[in-house]
Amino acid sequence: MPRRIAKKVSHVKPRKLIYCIGIGGIGVSALAQWYLAHGWDVSGSDTTHSVVTDQLKKRGAIVHIGRHRASWVPRDTKLLIYTAAIQADNPERQRATKLKIPQFAYAEALGEISKRYKTIAISGAHGKSTTTAMVSLMLIKAGLNPTVIIGTRMREFGNTNFHKGRSEWLVIEADEFHHSFLQYYPYAAITTNVDREHLDYYKNFSNIKKAFQKFFSHIDPSGFLVINREDPILKNLALVSHCRVLLYDTINSRAKQIRRVLRVPGKHNLSNAMACDTFGAALQIPASTRLKALAAFRGTWRRFEFRGMWHGARIYDDYAHHPTEIKATLAGAREQFPKKHIWCVFQPHHNARLRLLFTDFIKSFTVADRLTILETYKVEGRDTEERDKRRNAAALAHKIGDDFIRDRSGAVALLKRDVSRGDVIICMGAGDIGALATEILRS
Repeated sequence: MPRRIAKKVSHVKPRKLIYCIGIGGIGVSALAQWYLAHGWDVSGSDTTHSVVTDQLKKRGAIVHIGRHRASWVPRDTKLLIYTAAIQADNPERQRATKLKIPQFAYAEALGEISKRYKTIAISGAHGKSTTTAMVSLMLIKAGLNPTVIIGTRMREFGNTNFHKGRSEWLVIEADEFHHSFLQYYPYAAITTNVDREHLDYYKNFSNIKKAFQKFFSHIDPSGFLVINREDPILKNLALVSHCRVLLYDTINSRAKQIRRVLRVPGKHNLSNAMACDTFGAALQIPASTRLKALAAFRGTWRRFEFRGMWHGARIYDDYAHHPTEIKATLAGAREQFPKKHIWCVFQPHHNARLRLLFTDFIKSFTVADRLTILETYKVEGRDTEERDKRRNAAALAHKIGDDFIRDRSGAVALLKRDVSRGDVIICMGAGDIGALATEILRS
């Protein structure tokens, strides 16, 4: 598929109306901001009010909160974008169908936007958001002024997930879930790793590897692919690509130099930084500029994010929800706090992941001195009522020999009772546990 690069994106006709279902989501909200920045009228809906929906309202979007209603979709809507969890029987999508309004899933819509730019796609089972953030800030530091669409919020972007640049460059986070990244045909890409993730969708690891191979074949032959030498599978998968392939690792003199200045802890973050540095070198960004950009990087929203002090304990919030991510985050925490008591409060993210990777989850928390497990967070469109009682959240806590607490209020009460001055408390998971750190600090 040919890649179309526009010198400018200001040609988008103003005053067109776009409607977004799930407008408060981390993906769709970034697209809403892109359209707002390019002169479109934006409206949309979400089931819950959030910081993101407030930000969108301030930027001029009309946001409806509550149960989906067909009447919310304006008759003159030119395009409807929906998040992956929204099915065809959704009332708002049904109205769009009746009115013959074109409908794009998030990844399809991002794919269409990406055709206007020279696109850099960051993929991988783990580390996508952090690496995307690092690359974006490095390109800004180098004066390349990219547009950025990312799956986390960044302080540098006004605590949002979007940055409007003034160049041909676009940096995107390319998720493999639902084969989303196959909607993109980037000029260049980074892939941090492959892993047994989204098995409820892919069914087996072989299908995951095939998806990455297909993604690699989408990269522009005149561009390049940066991959992790320390992932034993990636090199073979990359053989199908038609572009230049560059390798990075964490065991060289440049890695030692970067480790000395990097503010975010853990080998996984050093690996992300090396991916960014290798990518920057391929674009001929000076080594000193790359190093300064990485030294200035302070992390992103919900990636081992320090939230505050509480009864003498440090409270962190982290998005880790896969065994590999949990181990990496806890190892990074131990690296930063070698002698502190680390208490992890973990909320599993949808039943299928917990069931399919149950044995791996059991082995993931060894670095934590104490573990509290909450009830599994249900994901719309991915969870059914069927549960394997031998492989649920309570069973995981029992197997590890730690606490099982059903909800956040119970976790707050337990922490209040047992917290000690100097503890490091990490609230971890991809569900609504992000609210726990706030509730702890307010209690």
